[in-house]
Amino acid sequence: MTQEELRHYHSLEEILRLGSLTPLFQPIVSLQHQQIFGYEALIRGPSASPLHSPINLFNTANRHGRLAELDLLCRETVIRRYGELGLTGKLFINTSPAALLQNDYPHGLTLQFLQEAGLSPEQVVIELTEQYPIDDYDLMRKATRHYREMGFSIAIDDLGAGYSGLRTWSELKPDFVKLDRHFLQNIHEDRQKRQFVQSMIDIAQSIGCQVIGEGVEIRQEYLAAQGLDMQFAQGYYFARPSRHPQPTLDDTLFTQRQTTNLISAGRPRANTLVGSLLSELEPLRLTDNVELAAERFQMSVKLTALPVVDDANRVRGMVWRDEFMTLYASRYGRELHGRKAIQSFMDTSPLVVETTLPLKKLSYQITSQQTQQNHSVFVITESDRYRGVGSLMDLLRQITDMQITMARHANPLSGLPGNVPISEQTRDSIEQDRDVTICYVDLDNFKPYNDIYGYSKGDQVISLTARTLTEHINTDVDFIGHVGGDDFIILFESADWRQRCEQILSAFEALHPQFYNLRHLQQKGIHAVDRHGRETFYPLLSLSIGAVRLKDFNGILLESDLAGCASKAKSMAKQISGNSLYQLATMQCQCCASPFQHKVINS
Repeated sequence: MTQEELRHYHSLEEILRLGSLTPLFQPIVSLQHQQIFGYEALIRGPSASPLHSPINLFNTANRHGRLAELDLLCRETVIRRYGELGLTGKLFINTSPAALLQNDYPHGLTLQFLQEAGLSPEQVVIELTEQYPIDDYDLMRKATRHYREMGFSIAIDDLGAGYSGLRTWSELKPDFVKLDRHFLQNIHEDRQKRQFVQSMIDIAQSIGCQVIGEGVEIRQEYLAAQGLDMQFAQGYYFARPSRHPQPTLDDTLFTQRQTTNLISAGRPRANTLVGSLLSELEPLRLTDNVELAAERFQMSVKLTALPVVDDANRVRGMVWRDEFMTLYASRYGRELHGRKAIQSFMDTSPLVVETTLPLKKLSYQITSQQTQQNHSVFVITESDRYRGVGSLMDLLRQITDMQITMARHANPLSGLPGNVPISEQTRDSIEQDRDVTICYVDLDNFKPYNDIYGYSKGDQVISLTARTLTEHINTDVDFIGHVGGDDFIILFESADWRQRCEQILSAFEALHPQFYNLRHLQQKGIHAVDRHGRETFYPLLSLSIGAVRLKDFNGILLESDLAGCASKAKSMAKQISGNSLYQLATMQCQCCASPFQHKVINS
């Protein structure tokens, strides 16, 4: 035995004698219900011990034939602590199959530990790790059956990383399988990984097993896991293992996409308005009789309705084919009603909408049951005058296409429109010569923040920034997009855009307590290593907003011209310490424009 091995053995002896283990708990999250489902218990040795690492700890115990003794001590420690913390949900307890199969393993004590801690067996999941191979599957099946008969559930840990994961899965038929972190790492960028994980989920669902994805560390991995209909996940994105775990998680972790409108915020494009659904249809007049309406319906079997208008071309009602033909075709219907005016047989409250109404609002109007209209056709007007009709089927098709387009081009982190919608809105603003102020928004000192606090917290900063920006724009006329990373674009048509920017800067500063710990707040920044390897002090996160008013730059004819000016404005804003708004002056841009003086706001 080497000196190091001897030191490890003595450390193990002391740990087993004193019970000096520290239990940590990491939440396992239900992706469907977006809340904590349970906690995995993890063990650490004494901080000053060479066996602080669980790998060293269990390897040493296995080497010296003390694995069963250590496994039981771990179980007693985590159960007692879980009861003390008063946590709810499932408790996942790691155990080694090699320990369970040892002849001297004292079965039955787990129930005693649970009773003393005030827990029930139904609350506990025995999680089998594959650190060591399983050779005796018959004995392993008997052991797991024994636990199940007492009320415990069974899980297999690190599926795909061990010696014979698929066989273990097949033989033991666990209630849960935990996919090794390898398969979740960068899964959003790897199609083969997604296909493999989806196959595992499909297999699990077919045999009544539930899948837990391990190692979810960044938001994109979480979104990918949820997109695959994975039931549960755990990882640093949600929370690190802790001695004092939180009973709930921050709701912002689960925001898929900001509640983005079905179409981009801002002035609607033509294909997102009711006018895009317009079908011309000659209406009936109030003075037309029933026989004329009958002829129209008989000439076209696909005609489901006929609008009725007055002499001023205003909509007065709708004649519906089914109701009308039932009456007309009844016994003596034609003789009794044929020469009567159609206005006596029309629906006087059809759904009437203007060509300029956004499709999203029409959709909301219909689905919120603000109208009792159950028919498949609505009337379309322009300036309150009849233009034609629209179909609910066409509306559904258009809405679906818009949702697909938005999903394809939305930023997966913020849910805001990405570069393609940004480009479309920018070109429209230039071509239509609208009075738009383009604001390029950028986070200052974001990289060092990411380096210190990690990507999960960095993603939260991006999400909260996106929400703050969205809350301070008028979505009826303003447009917001996420360029990528920590860059955003706002196209303001609100006349009070400057005031809105000031409100954004104030609201962002108020978020600092959510971003930083108390020490960093007190010292007003963090120390991090710069790109040259030198430790540097970086102030707290701030926003720089560079503004360009389109009307003040007559020379801007192309999207690239505007992008250049907006980037220049942002660069000028970033030269100002802290939160800042900088409006670019015409002489600072290459574009020919009318004289205009810039203004600077510090916050």
